[in-house]
Amino acid sequence: MFHPADFTLLNRNVTGKRLGHAFSVHGLSGNLGWALSPVFLTTIAVAAGWRTAAFAAASMAVLAFVLIFIRRDTMTESRIQTESGVPVEAAASTFTFLTSSAVWMCFVFFFLVTMAFGAMQNFAPAVLQNVYGLSLAAGATALTSYLLGGAAGMAAGGFMVSRSEEHERRIALVLAVSGVLALGIASGQVPTWGLLPLMAAIGFCVGIAGPSRDMLVRRAATARFGQKSFGRVYGFVYSGLDAGLALAPFIFGPLMDAGLFTWVLGGFALLQGAASLAALNVARCAR
Repeated sequence: MFHPADFTLLNRNVTGKRLGHAFSVHGLSGNLGWALSPVFLTTIAVAAGWRTAAFAAASMAVLAFVLIFIRRDTMTESRIQTESGVPVEAAASTFTFLTSSAVWMCFVFFFLVTMAFGAMQNFAPAVLQNVYGLSLAAGATALTSYLLGGAAGMAAGGFMVSRSEEHERRIALVLAVSGVLALGIASGQVPTWGLLPLMAAIGFCVGIAGPSRDMLVRRAATARFGQKSFGRVYGFVYSGLDAGLALAPFIFGPLMDAGLFTWVLGGFALLQGAASLAALNVARCAR
């Protein structure tokens, strides 16, 4: 339920000129959480056992709840802002948005790009261990550099959104570049010292696309159906994230078992390329 609620709140409480930065900070916090959670949980588990680490993880949700409860006044309906070109009322019926090809293409885009992320997040340390002979700890460090690079890209992407509205072209370009860099690693010819900066560069490109993709959904799909449909459109489109993450292990796990480690990186590159085409098609469908 988180994604429909968070993007609805952002769209309703942040002015259009600042929305790109809001999406950037939103995604940045998520990337930092992903990057820090392995260190946070592993340190506690080693020092005090896995049960204590599990309770520590649960405490984060409690803290989030307390923060939201304390600041609940910032999320009231009275703060809704009506922007030109984005009507307040929803179009026709509750499920009218499902007739939009742009909405479905947004779903496909999120499905593809998140499946690629799932492949990298789940298997990158083991892939680098088998292809380049890195230790598992070094492989995990490379994954952390990818996630931190993504966080930096998110921050930079917020400024790019505010300066240019060609969101789909930006997304297509940076995702294509990330795919090419992944193919470079898959070649097995990258010096060991170059793996961390290259993984960070891949993450940076993926991160840049973050704020732009959120603006793409808003501009190409949501605005057509009014502010009242923010939740249902974002909820449907972002369910592609969960579907992609859920399916990634079933696709790439067998490749790992078969020893086709470079194929995982090749699959990442293929998915990024397909996501680039989907982003371009979102704009075409909207027009």
